[in-house]
Amino acid sequence: MGKHFYAAAIPLVRLFIPKLKVEWEVPYDGEPCVFVANHERAIGPLEMAVNFPLRKESHIWIFADPLSRETTPAYVRQDHWWNENGKLAPLWNRIIPPVVSWILPPILRSVPHVPVYHDGRAATTMKESLRLLRAGRNLVIFPEIPTGYGEHDTEKINEGWLMILPMFEKREGKPLKIRPVRLDLASRRMIVRAPFTMDPALPLRDQVPELSRKVLRGIFDL
Repeated sequence: MGKHFYAAAIPLVRLFIPKLKVEWEVPYDGEPCVFVANHERAIGPLEMAVNFPLRKESHIWIFADPLSRETTPAYVRQDHWWNENGKLAPLWNRIIPPVVSWILPPILRSVPHVPVYHDGRAATTMKESLRLLRAGRNLVIFPEIPTGYGEHDTEKINEGWLMILPMFEKREGKPLKIRPVRLDLASRRMIVRAPFTMDPALPLRDQVPELSRKVLRGIFDL
């Protein structure tokens, strides 16, 4: 399955997910940037892949494990797809992972994406992300940390992706913009926040806490 499947599936997916009204705090200026959004279980990625106005110019960061049929079962079991304390948890643990391993990988591979590795291939993720940004594309990243079924950490995000900021600035001579995206299903709104950047005059490590706080405030309305 390739990009043609992705394009053909969009009208069908739209029938089953809410249509969110897109609100831009600051209009998009055409410059490549990183959109960081809250996950909202599966709805967040679906909204960004199907209803986000800039989906054709954007590549989504997707964990490498669910891109492969062999590694998908373990990923599903560890990703809080169901309540591990529920009565049916043992049944779901046996049935859902193998079924999903046949369905999910080809679908995800058809979406414009960057595989995200957490091993020695992590450099590949950064290299491909930088190549796309320098070519004028955007990245879509879901940085929140799941802590259980339907739960996430509201005080900390995954921060490894921030390394792309000094890499881009060094090669392009300008800071890379970050735009948090708040997906609010209750009000059926997709709120794209005003952009912010790192300070190129300071080391990234000194700015990580503040950058993370800005992302958290943007995606969770904190």
